[in-house]
Amino acid sequence: MSRMRVLVCGSNYARTYITALAREPRKFQLVGILAQGSVRSQQLADLSGVPLYLSAGELPDNIDLACAAMSSAAFSVVRQLIQRGMHVLCEHPYPASRLKEAMKLARKHGVQFQVNGHLANLPAAQAFIRECRQTNGRVYPELIDVMATERSLYGALDILMAAIGSRDSLRVQVLSRRTKFVLLEGTLGKIPVRLSVQVSGGKGAGRLADGSPGYLLDQRLTVVFPAGSLILLSMAGPVLWCSTPAHIENNQKLWRILCDQQTQTVSTLREERIQANVASLNAIRRSILGHGTPEIQRPQHILNVSRAWESVGRQLH
Repeated sequence: MSRMRVLVCGSNYARTYITALAREPRKFQLVGILAQGSVRSQQLADLSGVPLYLSAGELPDNIDLACAAMSSAAFSVVRQLIQRGMHVLCEHPYPASRLKEAMKLARKHGVQFQVNGHLANLPAAQAFIRECRQTNGRVYPELIDVMATERSLYGALDILMAAIGSRDSLRVQVLSRRTKFVLLEGTLGKIPVRLSVQVSGGKGAGRLADGSPGYLLDQRLTVVFPAGSLILLSMAGPVLWCSTPAHIENNQKLWRILCDQQTQTVSTLREERIQANVASLNAIRRSILGHGTPEIQRPQHILNVSRAWESVGRQLH
């Protein structure tokens, strides 16, 4: 297949897909924007040099792939895109019931449907996932500790599920709501789990915007093994291994950085986030061409992450 003809749906976060598509001009061609017709969406279409479509019914028949970066309230649009025979890369998060419906519909129409959890494609997260899976293959984790915000929760769980490789359900209950963080405790399969999720109010206007300075962190994941702890300190890293002193010799290092940590500025992180979306685009392209599907895009993983996100989310407010 030559360049895939791509539709971008939305005009807010969807702009990041336009940037990502421009990084792979030999593989992808932006051919339109589907949005509600705001001044912002019209300006984005004009700047990108492509038509602005106001409904799925207006779309031409030659679009290969749609990047659906809209709110979960716009699921009917996702359904229409699949029914029109388009492959869909869907921005997270969505309830598991919606995702299951979309997957079933995609199978019926012979197209690919994948979910972009985004954070799992960042370099630090990739290093954390690789090291955790290697260690988990030798010895079982003793404890999982996760810190996240209501905004980064889905992405953090996506990384965790990929790192542990667990097919088990996450089951947690609230311990405390006394601070800005809701504290939860439970299990992932047989592994004890502690969750601390920063919340900023109820649904709607009371909730902090994505990237707001009011959030105290983005995410932090720790998996404790008998010989030490594997830690992802933030979406930018670093990834650390902290040994249990009793398990090492006197002259061995107590801790070490596990990846080539280059993400030390906001500019570098911004570029890595663009490349994370490029990776998601390339992953669905490979699947469309019949070159396999990444493990984090298999239905069981996607549904497990969504169910865990829903389970925790129901208890936050």
